[in-house]
Parts: sequence; C-alpha cells; structure tokens
Amino acid sequence: MFKDNNLLMISTILIETLFIVLMNQQIYLAHDITNLKVLLPLANVLVVFMGGLALFSIKGIERNVKKRVEVNLLKAHLQQVEGLLNSLQSQKHEHARHIQVIQAMLYLEEIDKAKEYIDGIAQAYQPSDGIIHVGHPALTALLNSKCKVAETKGIDFAFSVKCNPLNIKMHPWDLCSILGNLLDNAMEAAVQNTGNRRVALEIKYEDNQYVMYIYNNGPAITAKERKRLFEPGFTTKNSEARGYGLYLVKKLVDRYGGNIEVKSGERTSFIVHLPDQNQGRGLERVVI
Repeated sequence: MFKDNNLLMISTILIETLFIVLMNQQIYLAHDITNLKVLLPLANVLVVFMGGLALFSIKGIERNVKKRVEVNLLKAHLQQVEGLLNSLQSQKHEHARHIQVIQAMLYLEEIDKAKEYIDGIAQAYQPSDGIIHVGHPALTALLNSKCKVAETKGIDFAFSVKCNPLNIKMHPWDLCSILGNLLDNAMEAAVQNTGNRRVALEIKYEDNQYVMYIYNNGPAITAKERKRLFEPGFTTKNSEARGYGLYLVKKLVDRYGGNIEVKSGERTSFIVHLPDQNQGRGLERVVI
C-alpha cells in the first residue's frame, strides 16, 4: 500500500509536469492560439484533477507513515514486556531450583550445609539485577527495559513513582507509548552530552492531576524548535520515529484531556499533565 501510494504520487506529478510543459510549448510555437484557447478549460480541469490526486496520495502516505510508526512502537513495547516475562521466568526457575536443593538438605538433616548453601546464595545475589516494581505491570516492564537501554548507552537513568499509577485512567499501551517516546527522546538527547549523561523520570500526583516529569541533560532545544516540536514529521535529526513519536505523544495526551510543557536550558524537561479522572469519587491513592 505504501509503495503503491508513492508510485501514484510520483506518476501523477510527472504526468502533470509533462502536460504543463507540452501546453506551454504549444502556446510558444503556435502562430494562432485561438484553437488552443478552446482547449484551455479542459487543460485546467486536468491540471486540477491531477493536483488533487497528488494531494490525495500525499495524505495517504502520511497516514501510512503514522500507522507504521505506531506499529513499530507497539512492537517495541511488546518486546519490552516479553523481555520482562523472560527475566521473571528465569528467576522463578532459579529460585525453584535453590528451594529444592535446600529442601533436600533439610530432609537429610544437613543443617550446616544448608546454612552454607543459603549464605552462598546471599553473597552471589546482585540487587542491581532485580526487577524494580512500580505497581503497574506494563509500566514496570517499560521502566526496567529502559534501565537496560540506558546502561548500554552509558546513561545514568533514575525514576521515581510517587503515586499509584493504576489510578491513572489510561490504557496501559497509551501510557507506555507516552512515556516510552519521551524517554527515548530524552536518551537520544542525553547521548550527545560528552560528560555525565543523565535522564530522569518522576511521576506524582499534585494539584488534582497526575504529572510526569522527564528530564535530560542533553543539548538545549531552541525556542524556534519548541514551536514545531510536536508537528508530524518534524525532527532535528534524521530519525523518522522521533519525528512522529512526539507528535503521537501530543495526540495521546490531548485525547485524555492533558497537556505538555517543554522547558529547556541547562537541562530539558518534558512535563505531562493528566487530569485525575477519579477526582470526587473518593478513591484512595497509594504512595509507592
């Protein structure tokens, strides 16, 4: 479909250009343009028709690009969830094996060996490899996967969830799409810093709304760039996903009645405000 629209658009523009050139050539060479005047209304109709067809093709290409970016983002989120599930499955298998060994030692009354075995497990355990839970399965998968991405890029990534994210009335895939895009954007900016690279996320409840702060210490965004930041296809780099990623973020935030602030100086901050859909219903908010 995408290739067909491309071909249609290119063919239409080429035919329209050739038609206009031929008409101009005929007018230039003709000694009497009386006969040509009779054809001008038809020529105008053809030009307008082909122009409309070209615009239709361009719109179709734009829609297809947006859908392709959305599909790629969804695939990325599914891969992150799959990675988390694989990690949890491997930990479950490892824990079950240790329990079986300890159980066997206790049945054989090898108490000292069991204690020694438990001490060995405790020493070998690396807390940094554990999963950090934030009370929201999809968000847990996203943030832990971003920790791994940040580690490979040499970025100091920290996050803090100071409210119960389950109270945010938003589809999990939409929440992950918003935060995933903004974190990817922040990390892409942070890697341009030749010093300490930092990205941070903070989610909290304040002033009857949920607020998400995404920080990075990459290059500042100019005032001119900030005005166009959420336009479809706009990017300061040759990155299609980024050009449409921020556009999709804005689109999703608007859908849920929120808004986004962008501040840039020594560090860049994207601040997402989402209204509390539970306000007035007396639901308890749990602080994590």
